[in-house]
Amino acid sequence: MELKLYFQMLKRSWWIIALAALCAIGAALLSAYFATPIYVASARFIVSPNPSYLGGESNVIYSLDTLDKRSVITTYAEVLNSPRIYSETVASQNLAYKDLSQYSHGAVVLPDTNIVDFSVQGPDPELVALLANSIGQQAVKYTQSLYQVYDMTLLDPATIPTKPISPRPLQDAAVALVIGSVIGIALALARELIQAPIVNFMQQRKLDVVSLAVNRATFEENLEDAAFASAVDLSLCIIHLNGLTDYINVLPQPTLETILRYVTQTMKNQLRGNDMVGRWSEVEFAVLLSETRGNAALNTMERVRSSLSIPIHVDILGEELQLHPKVGVAEYRVGDTAKSLVANTNWALEIAKKNGGMYLLSATQPV
Repeated sequence: MELKLYFQMLKRSWWIIALAALCAIGAALLSAYFATPIYVASARFIVSPNPSYLGGESNVIYSLDTLDKRSVITTYAEVLNSPRIYSETVASQNLAYKDLSQYSHGAVVLPDTNIVDFSVQGPDPELVALLANSIGQQAVKYTQSLYQVYDMTLLDPATIPTKPISPRPLQDAAVALVIGSVIGIALALARELIQAPIVNFMQQRKLDVVSLAVNRATFEENLEDAAFASAVDLSLCIIHLNGLTDYINVLPQPTLETILRYVTQTMKNQLRGNDMVGRWSEVEFAVLLSETRGNAALNTMERVRSSLSIPIHVDILGEELQLHPKVGVAEYRVGDTAKSLVANTNWALEIAKKNGGMYLLSATQPV
């Protein structure tokens, strides 16, 4: 159920997700366009026993066993990473440190091997290859005097790279799409969760807190809009709960709320979804029937009146409460304003109170 609710939230705010994803893709492509291409060149070195230094076959086997200890191969990798080796290489190539600020290097031991992979990356493809090979040669020269039992030799020299490792517009755009979508989903959910209490609050402001029907101010606003639109198929009804008159000021608030909310719900059960029920006064409700002419409105309100005529049991009174509803119905006339339509309905209600409980003032009937 919660997943379905979240899906509906995301469906309502789909445009936020789309906008966030598009912004992320655009930023990634723009960044890739202005970014400096970075190239990487790698050279591989192998560490093995020095047969000319070892005296016999047993010594070779022993040196191989010793080489299995990762401390030996890791030491050779750290020589390649050494700042001293790097400085000597830079000096030997007549390079300036300030020109190498965008360059980096690193050596790693390949798993389960005696091979060291040394790589240099930077914006110049020729220079990264030169540095990878030159630093490797400097390290080999240094280790020859350090460990005579083992040799570190060049296995695969670095070659000039032809394709940069970054930026990669397509891959960057794909990653940006995922990240942007995730951010968009988070923003969409945050918007929905923040907006929901505000919407509920605004809806509650339009309701009468006692009856939960639309309050009179909101009802009159909708009536004015309908009258301004010249909705000829329109009827206004006012229901006077005559039996509640003597109790409205004496009943406890919770009991009164229960009765009036029952009245609101009973009327809504007999009406369509686009009809409006409002609290008109203390003992009166108003109903706006859209797309409904006078005779059809009269039939509808007869059902409402019959439902409201059923006695309500009120514990605090110790008896059943008869609401005795009186209904006045006025059909919209061409040229009517909200004010004139209300006046016609009140006129019909006064006649209903005297003549049996319901009265219709049709559009063709003189006032």
